[in-house]
Amino acid sequence: MTTLTTSLIAPSIKNRPKWGFVCGRISALEGKLLPREFFPSIIEMHHTEDVFQHLQGTLIEDYLDPGVPWEDFSAVADRCFYDYAVSIRRDCPSPVPADLFLIKNDYLNIKTALAGMEDIRFLPGMIPENTIISILDGEYDDLPPAFRERITGSSINVSEMDQSLSDIFVDGAYLRQMLALASAIDSPLIQTCVRELVFGHVVSALWRVLRQDRDLRQVADYLLPVGDEDLLVLELADIRDPSAWPEIIGGELGDLLSRALQMPFEEQVSTFDLKVTNLVLHMATYARFETSGPERVFDFLMALEAEMQNLKLVVTGKINRIDPDILAQRLRYVNV
Repeated sequence: MTTLTTSLIAPSIKNRPKWGFVCGRISALEGKLLPREFFPSIIEMHHTEDVFQHLQGTLIEDYLDPGVPWEDFSAVADRCFYDYAVSIRRDCPSPVPADLFLIKNDYLNIKTALAGMEDIRFLPGMIPENTIISILDGEYDDLPPAFRERITGSSINVSEMDQSLSDIFVDGAYLRQMLALASAIDSPLIQTCVRELVFGHVVSALWRVLRQDRDLRQVADYLLPVGDEDLLVLELADIRDPSAWPEIIGGELGDLLSRALQMPFEEQVSTFDLKVTNLVLHMATYARFETSGPERVFDFLMALEAEMQNLKLVVTGKINRIDPDILAQRLRYVNV
């Protein structure tokens, strides 16, 4: 039986002087990341205005305008992360560490265009806005190879799929581009982190689709290929029982899945997603033992993305009066 083994031992990382400038900047920015204990404390605050006061001196401070409604905070946090990622990308010898985060918006915009909506809803990453809009006319020539080649090299007509299958098809292209980007840079640590994120995403996708009573083999075909775990993914698709999946997967991810299965039914998949994210956040922190290299950029952007997601969670939770205990359970772990 196929198994996937995951190790938290840091792969070999070598100092690379050409990354020195951007990593010096990263070192300064890391000092402004919010400590882990910050979030439980603001969850207990009774008013969003109190949260605002505690964000002075942080990376998002310059984006907080007292006149902006708190309902718009998610867009503010997204803009903050985006601007830092784009700015850091300019300072990098290779754009790959930043592109691994920026392409997410591109594929969200592709989904929007395939749904027939003309408005670009997410800040563009690597793909120009006019290229996204051209999807409305059935033009895919300028899209990334991970998407374009799957469209042109098969009889698949993504425009005729229902929305959920279309989204899964786009997810498959997104995951393949993540893997392609990671393989383009000499960093075993980044490659390991990306593989874990990709495989975790595939398991979640299969799990969600299974609950919709869909054909898992068809879904797997849309997601694959995603590297060395392709046969494992097909094995999971043939066994329509998630309780059997942890033993098949094995390793750290198998353990995370087993623990997620102990949660209430409606919380299981989201719990697994969160645990995978936290695992990779922890793995990425091994980069902090090095003075320079692309790993430092990747680790910082992982932490900053988690910080922005946590802030969005807390502020949105305050607005909607969500139980503080529930918010605390959904936090991503930053600065482990």
